[in-house]
Amino acid sequence: MRHSIVLPLISDILVANPVPKYDRRLSDKILAAFAHAYEAGEHGVAARLRRALVEAEQSAAAAHPERRVSTALESADLLIEFVDARKAYKSAASRNPGNAEELDRTSREMLDAYRRWSDS
Repeated sequence: MRHSIVLPLISDILVANPVPKYDRRLSDKILAAFAHAYEAGEHGVAARLRRALVEAEQSAAAAHPERRVSTALESADLLIEFVDARKAYKSAASRNPGNAEELDRTSREMLDAYRRWSDS
């Protein structure tokens, strides 16, 4: 019996729950592009976007020191954890015959990573 846990794509969540255009910070837009690139397997592009995200957050913090620092960079790192955990789960689930212990472990890791990301 194959296990199958289906979670929405990060890019689908961002599209379904958009922040109004006039209210989005540059870091939010870069984060959305980062999420799309990382999920699509464009890790080189994602790495450049992550560096741009660091720069945007540093610039915003310098321009507005009284504001709370954005958590976009933290969200990007949690997204990486989730996408990688989902990939490990899918790999374990696709093996025939599957290893029940590996499936259980990878599904727990994926769901934990998803919870951490979605709570951020």
